[in-house]
Amino acid sequence: MSSVTLQSVRKTWGSFEALKSLDLHIPDGEFLVLLGPSGCGKSTTMRIIAGLEEVSSGTLLFDKEDVTRVHPRRRNVAMVFQNYALYPHMTVAENIGYPLKVTGVDKAKAREQVLDAARKVDLTDYLQRLPKDLSGGQRQRVALARALVRDPRVFLLDEPLSNLDAKLRVAMRAEIKHLQRSIGVTMIYVTHDQIEAMTLADRIVLMNKGQIQQVGTPDEIYDDPANLFVAGFIGSPPMNFITGEVADGVFRAPGVIVPGAPGRGPATLGFRAEDVTLSPSGAFQGTVFEVEPTGEATYLVVEVGGARAMLRTDKKHRPALGSPVAFDVPASQCLFFNPSDGLRIRRPAPHLQQVIA
Repeated sequence: MSSVTLQSVRKTWGSFEALKSLDLHIPDGEFLVLLGPSGCGKSTTMRIIAGLEEVSSGTLLFDKEDVTRVHPRRRNVAMVFQNYALYPHMTVAENIGYPLKVTGVDKAKAREQVLDAARKVDLTDYLQRLPKDLSGGQRQRVALARALVRDPRVFLLDEPLSNLDAKLRVAMRAEIKHLQRSIGVTMIYVTHDQIEAMTLADRIVLMNKGQIQQVGTPDEIYDDPANLFVAGFIGSPPMNFITGEVADGVFRAPGVIVPGAPGRGPATLGFRAEDVTLSPSGAFQGTVFEVEPTGEATYLVVEVGGARAMLRTDKKHRPALGSPVAFDVPASQCLFFNPSDGLRIRRPAPHLQQVIA
């Protein structure tokens, strides 16, 4: 097992800059998720760590060893792909043991390592089956076991659950997280699925356009987004945004008055659907555009402040379309952003507020 450090790592193809001077440290034994939309650079980052792509500039370290120009085979990195990449003519045992066969490991020792890896992913009863006789989840476990059998320094997973149905993805998430905790290996996981990221990660690296937007625990990313991109990407439904103006500490937009706002001038107010409380005298006044029952809750799409916002309400709540609706959001859950650069406008620390006063 190893820590992984990227120092000013860039990747370009001609004039296109896929990664823009990435700096990132992944401690030994951490489960790190690279998250972001398609084309954000997350898979390129993983391929650089694996040695499948060369850096244009910068340094890659495993622990304190510079592996920037080291051949992929010598890095001892295991990678699991979304399509499993199993050999259809080989049994489960042969698929798991293939990396040991090509490196010339003694047959008796290889057999022990295959059994050990199979036990870790609960495949001991399937070792003589062919991939075509397995379910999608079982095939994914074979791919995990094949990676584990090498005792890798770093474990890389590239969208490993994207080919599974929704129910199986939930089950496999739990299995992968349990596996990582039990073996303590450094695991780097690429996904565009925020639910996977939130449920699996010790830390999330949220990327966009070849740059890191924010690094933090799932709670930090969700509760304390650094900019509009992070706030809008994380959360289901995504954060609501209303653009208005701050003057004398009050944010105003059509039908919206929120005191205690930081900064001055144009601002974008953000709040989440679950933080809303319906109230006839609420600071937010709008009209119901649509009603969306989900069983556990009813979501209202509300036209308010010149935008549309999603509100989470009681599952039995069914207001008429076009009817007025008023609600409040706790001041602590109202976030403000600069609309020009998207960066968060933060309230002064309490001791600074006293000085300003």
